Amino acid sequence: MLVNNDGTLSLNSKWKADHDLNVSTGKDHSEYFKNKRPDSYIVEFGVPPYVDDLIRENAISQNRYKTNPLNQGGSAPKIVDKGIFDKYGFEGVAYELPTPISQWLVEYAKNTKIIK
Repeated sequence: MLVNNDGTLSLNSKWKADHDLNVSTGKDHSEYFKNKRPDSYIVEFGVPPYVDDLIRENAISQNRYKTNPLNQGGSAPKIVDKGIFDKYGFEGVAYELPTPISQWLVEYAKNTKIIK
C-alpha cells in the first residue's frame, strides 16, 4: 500500500486484484505482526462510519468460511486471528477483506499515516 501526500491510500504495483487485504482495528495486533517482520510498517487511517458498518455487519469467521452460506460467494469480510487476540488479550478485531471491499477501503481511507 502507498500512503499519498494528501493522506489517502493507493495500491502499489505489486497488488493483485485477487489478493485480500488484512486490517486490524487494534494497535496490539498490528504491532505483534510488525515485530515479526522487521522490514514492515503499520499504515494507520480512518474510514467513514458507513464503510466500518459495512465491514462489521457482513464479517464472518474464517473458520469454515468457504462452506458458510453467509460468505456471499467469497466477498464477505473474514474475521481472522481470533486465537491471537484471545491468547494475548488484544483489543479490536482483525479482518481479511476481499475485493471489492478492500478497494472501497482504499478509496475511502483518509488521514493516513505510516507508523514505523
